[in-house]
Amino acid sequence: MSKVPNITSLGKGAAEIGKAAQAVDLGQVLSQMVGAADQWVKVIQEESTRREEIRAWEATERERIVAQRDVLLRGLELTHDERRENFRRLFDNLDVAMRKDDAATAASLLDSITELAKTSPFKDLRNVEFVANELKLPDRTWKV
Repeated sequence: MSKVPNITSLGKGAAEIGKAAQAVDLGQVLSQMVGAADQWVKVIQEESTRREEIRAWEATERERIVAQRDVLLRGLELTHDERRENFRRLFDNLDVAMRKDDAATAASLLDSITELAKTSPFKDLRNVEFVANELKLPDRTWKV
C-alpha cells in the first residue's frame, strides 16, 4: 500500500523553493519560458507546413507517374496496332504477288516481313533518354 504524504511537509518544500526564487530574476525566467514556448509553436507550425508540402508533392508525383504509365501503355498499344497493320499489308501484298507469279516482288516482300519480324517495338525503350526526347518533340503528336 502506498503511503499518503503529509500535506504539512509539502508546504515546507515550497517555502524553501520560494526563498531560492528571491535570488532568481522571475521576469527573466518568464521571458525564457515564453521564448521557448514561442519557438516550440513555430517549429510545430513549420513542420506541419512541411508535411503538407510533402503530401502535395507526393500526390503530384503519383499523378505524374500514373500519367506517364498511361502514355507508355497507350503508346505500346499503338505500336502493336501499327506493327499488326504493317504485317497485314505485307502479307496482303505477298498474296497478290504470289497470285501473279511475281517471284521478285514476293521475295522482296518476304525480306520486308522478315526484317519487320526481327525488329522489336521495345528496342528503343532500353534507352530512356531516347524515349524522353521523343516525348518532348514539339512537332510530334501523341494520341492517348
